[in-house]
Amino acid sequence: MKPTLPVVFAGILSFSLSTQASARLVAAPDLFENGPVALAAIKLESDEITSLMLLESVIDISSSAVLANSCQTLEGIYPIEISADGALNKPETNFGKISSSENTEPLVLNATMEADNSFHGQNINIRQTKNGKLKEILIQEYSSVVTVNRELTLLSIHSNANVSGQNNTLMPHQNLLIKHFYDEQKPDNQNQYILGWGAASLSKTGFPLNLAWLRFKALKASGKLKRVILQEDRLIGNSPCRILIEGVAEIKKDNEKKNQQNIAIKGVMTISRPQSLEDNPVAFEF
Repeated sequence: MKPTLPVVFAGILSFSLSTQASARLVAAPDLFENGPVALAAIKLESDEITSLMLLESVIDISSSAVLANSCQTLEGIYPIEISADGALNKPETNFGKISSSENTEPLVLNATMEADNSFHGQNINIRQTKNGKLKEILIQEYSSVVTVNRELTLLSIHSNANVSGQNNTLMPHQNLLIKHFYDEQKPDNQNQYILGWGAASLSKTGFPLNLAWLRFKALKASGKLKRVILQEDRLIGNSPCRILIEGVAEIKKDNEKKNQQNIAIKGVMTISRPQSLEDNPVAFEF
């Protein structure tokens, strides 16, 4: 027997009220309090762009694993490693690794940079090279199309992956993400900060199931990327769930290729259940 309209509306109202408290905590940065603003283009080298997009995909694939199972199942600390030179159509030199203490083989992602378009921007295609696991969660065929605009102020990701759930059956998951970036130069500080803010929609077998709030912060000193933080907070569910990536960047010169540099980012990804979205990590205070 199908539920009556009053029952359906009551369920929708109940769902809306249950998520309202979390929604109030999600506010746009002060920069946008008075509406749209004109933003200057962000300048990053190709290896820096590639490495940051790999980090975005690391957090993206991890959010699908959490959705397929639970935050409690995936709670833990995962070492991550990024290496990128930003070379076009060279996925073998642009990769990211996520390690789990339960597995000897890391989950590996490779990035293929396409040539940039002077009007539209640039695409980066990121693929999983072989089957991998986060703890005991099997992940197959992750792929994402990452697009950044010409000014590097907007990012979008459309991704797909097959992820094993609580019944150990692989199910297709899809994520849609949009994030905005802007520069911040503090008057009393010579360092440059790149901040990001956005949202992601997570779906399973084509049906939207969750929404996440995204934050980002990167430090550039002397024109070089030094530190980066990515954070994703689940907005719908029985409990908060946070995925936090903290990484330190190091630029390495390639002696065999003149004018070619390679960026290496090492850090950790932490999946946890904070008390609330207001429980902000101290990682952002730099």
